[in-house]
Amino acid sequence: MQLALRESLQRHGIPTSWITADALSATSRNSEAGLHWRLAIKHWDPRLMLHGVALQHSLVNRVLMYDPRAHDWLLGISWQFALPDESECPAMPHPGSWTADPRPEPAAAAHAEPRPGGSADLIEGPLHISGSDSKAELDRLMAERDASFGAGDQKDFEATQKMFINTRSSDL
Repeated sequence: MQLALRESLQRHGIPTSWITADALSATSRNSEAGLHWRLAIKHWDPRLMLHGVALQHSLVNRVLMYDPRAHDWLLGISWQFALPDESECPAMPHPGSWTADPRPEPAAAAHAEPRPGGSADLIEGPLHISGSDSKAELDRLMAERDASFGAGDQKDFEATQKMFINTRSSDL
């Protein structure tokens, strides 16, 4: 399990010191003995939360590669935050944010003030370009492409021919 963790982290470019693991003895509901894999996050990076499910699938697949019967003895996986400094972690958001539409209104996004400390060279969040000029330009480009396709050499394309397949069993 330690090897699977190390190889998975390296494969995905995650520093191996960011996540450690413990194998704990466990018993299933059927009283069968097995192991519970406790993964401890030692370094805060919000991308770990965003991709945690995919990382867990990668870890389980790596264990199964070494032992195809791991489903019999790997009884569970849990995640623990074991951060040396929690000051970098964000605070809880407003309670209504969990059920609110996560996408800002297009008008609000276009007129949003830049965040302090942000860079003018980077675009943060989704970018919505509105206006008739961009749509008109796209329509014009598509019309030009359609016209050039229709005027092109059609020698590579022949009319579809009917094809009959003999399905009598005596001929097979």
